[in-house]
Amino acid sequence: MASLQEGFQDASCGYVPCPVFVNGNVLTLAGTCATSSTLLIPDGYILNGAGHFIIALDPPGGHFTGPIARNCGGSAFYVNLGLMAMGLSNVCDAGDDTLAGIRFDNASGSVISTQFFNIRQGAGTGSCQEGVGVLIRNQDSLGPTQFVGVQNSLLLGYQKAGVVATGNVSVNITANRFMGAGAIGNIAQSGVQVGLGATGQIINNTISGHSYTGDGVASGILVYGGALYGGPLSSNILIQDNHLFNNDIGVYLSQGNENEDPPATQTNIQVVDNLLHFDSVTNGYVYQAGISDLGTANVIHSNVITGAGYDPATLPGSTFAVDVLAGPAASLAFLTPPRQVPVGFCSGPLIVQTQDSSGNLTTPTTTAFNVTAVGPASPGIQFYADSACAGPAVTTLDLANPQAQGHFYFRATTPGSVTVFVWNSDWTQAQAQLVFIPLDPATPLASAPRMEPRH
Repeated sequence: MASLQEGFQDASCGYVPCPVFVNGNVLTLAGTCATSSTLLIPDGYILNGAGHFIIALDPPGGHFTGPIARNCGGSAFYVNLGLMAMGLSNVCDAGDDTLAGIRFDNASGSVISTQFFNIRQGAGTGSCQEGVGVLIRNQDSLGPTQFVGVQNSLLLGYQKAGVVATGNVSVNITANRFMGAGAIGNIAQSGVQVGLGATGQIINNTISGHSYTGDGVASGILVYGGALYGGPLSSNILIQDNHLFNNDIGVYLSQGNENEDPPATQTNIQVVDNLLHFDSVTNGYVYQAGISDLGTANVIHSNVITGAGYDPATLPGSTFAVDVLAGPAASLAFLTPPRQVPVGFCSGPLIVQTQDSSGNLTTPTTTAFNVTAVGPASPGIQFYADSACAGPAVTTLDLANPQAQGHFYFRATTPGSVTVFVWNSDWTQAQAQLVFIPLDPATPLASAPRMEPRH
């Protein structure tokens, strides 16, 4: 049975100065609570807000420092909670005194269905580089990787960033909403920052309103690292299915050496299937891009990028759909795996892209390519531009686009293997596909849906 306590203090680690119901390792807030000091969550405990808020206030004669809540053991979990700062003094702090909503220090855990409001000092018009919704850090590079999830949460009114993850951590940032302050001149905000060795996935978030009118840029998603930032590279990050609106840079991959050149090490970050839009130009530098990439062998494709703010024609040399530091085209690559498709059905997409010698996307000199097929299943095979294989058949691709990619689908009437060739006078690439008869065959409709996931 849960018991109501005026506050909670663990004998060795943990302090929650709020009325809570205690049931095993679950602490449930009994109501909204104000605090002038950090809540310390014991190892393995869950803080269930039950829809209530914790409000951070300055202590008498001083100012609030550090996070509103943090772990004091190896793990902590937060659910259905609200966190808010109110009227805090505009005093800059650093290190452990940096202002945050929730902080994970060398710990694993999760933040689920939690709301963050005004994690900032004063009215948020200062320039202190703090005020983060969720701060995740682990500087123990030789110890175990810490795993933290931030999911189904709302973050707005933060001073510097919504979520920041650095060091030996792996994050799962999924289905959240981040709302920046719009075009402001006091601080360059970010929705999500992952860097200095951190990895993980950023999926299905809505991130908007990060624009800086000063001499610099704000970003929706920032991945940073390498000698350029005095720390390790971050690699193998998946950024997919996010909606990014009105950010100076929608997705900013900024990892380089001391000379601001791409690193020798491959960073292998995937930026796919995101929607990026900016209505206008508000950055003061001026530099705006849907996707900006300083890295090596990052995979960027199938993103939808719209709006005057990302249109290269708006301010040539200052506004970009995709801006990648890359060399001349050196190869043509398939970005999708070989397909296995039932006879008569439309395949999943086949995506090709021209790349430089380091695996960065780059537009070729000759952008027109042919598509042909050879093999037992090639008689009767046709290629299409649409995912239902319902439109006119196509035999050519044009890679003259910001992502230097071409995509197409195929439908075959004969079972067997087939090799698909994409080629022109400069480049040729081939990939084997398989067309098979299902065990329980059915006559497909002309516009039958494809049978495979997109990636």
